[in-house]
Amino acid sequence: MKTLNNRIMQLTKPYKFEKIEKNVIVNDCDVVVKPTLAYICAADMRYYTGNRRPEALKKKLPMALLHEGIGIVQGDTKGFSKGDKVVIVPNIPGYVVNETSPEECCVACSNKNIGENYCASGKFISSGADGIMQKSVIHPSECVVKIPEGVPDEVAALSELATVSYAASKKVDIKENDTIAIFGNGAVGYILYCVISFVYNIDKDRLFIIGTDESKMEAFEHATKLNIRNDEDADKIANINANYVFECVGGNNMGSAINTAINLIERGGVIISMGVCEENVAINMRDVLEKGLTIKGSSRSSRFEYPIVLEYMKDEKFQQMLRKIIYENAFKIQSVQNLKEAFDFAASKDYWGKILLEFEEDLYE
Repeated sequence: MKTLNNRIMQLTKPYKFEKIEKNVIVNDCDVVVKPTLAYICAADMRYYTGNRRPEALKKKLPMALLHEGIGIVQGDTKGFSKGDKVVIVPNIPGYVVNETSPEECCVACSNKNIGENYCASGKFISSGADGIMQKSVIHPSECVVKIPEGVPDEVAALSELATVSYAASKKVDIKENDTIAIFGNGAVGYILYCVISFVYNIDKDRLFIIGTDESKMEAFEHATKLNIRNDEDADKIANINANYVFECVGGNNMGSAINTAINLIERGGVIISMGVCEENVAINMRDVLEKGLTIKGSSRSSRFEYPIVLEYMKDEKFQQMLRKIIYENAFKIQSVQNLKEAFDFAASKDYWGKILLEFEEDLYE
């Protein structure tokens, strides 16, 4: 065990970042990682813009944001060597935090059918614990994953969202001849589309992307694209008869998406909800009962999905698909002001894709 003087970029209140110094403890089983790249997530934006409940903001701020990122190991340690490129897994299960066993922790950690990403006593960085906006991220070795040769940095940094999609896809038993519909053509919907199309080899005529913005549909090359606001497409949507529907809309339109999904799914089908909404959502339970449907929630991922997804990322076809979600202009971050500019641009919503942040050497000097 040792103490490290760390520098952290914290969100102290909506729209305000401050740089602080803090002494942190490095345990023998920890890895010290210098972050190099990260993407801004919608969850980060809810803190930055103050679109969380006031009690949540009061409880969790000040806090360093960002949880989708990679870095370089700063010294030899358990299972890692100095200079290793790694993914920082944001979900830290309670048994790692408290140095116990999965069986002693909770039902989620002890039952693989549930998953430790639902652990009741775990931590998730940038949601109650400082995220990647630090000079050094002190992280348990169990929750750090080496990036394989052949996986570009900007692709590897997408692994958090890709593992979330992969974990959601494993909630059901997808076969090549299944019909699948995805509601939402934002970042979550696009990464999920990449995973389902590539990993499960679903044909274009069996994979449907349902959205409301034509300009966001272009990237979904290997799927049938339907605009719910187009009358002709609306008729087609009603006749999809999907085996599985994934809801990736969230927000105020989440209820509408789920209820449309209930209409188009076949009897006995499964709806997997991945969107986030701060308010309660009204659902047409009468048809859920009449059609014998199952609705499952899917949130986050565990460390076990990362090696699987990173292996898929070695494939150039998968890389090409994933790269389309990366916004064309990366933000180079060498000051608090640069960070604020990146988040202000993200808040404008005048773009489609994932915003990449590149951390400069002198950021914390």
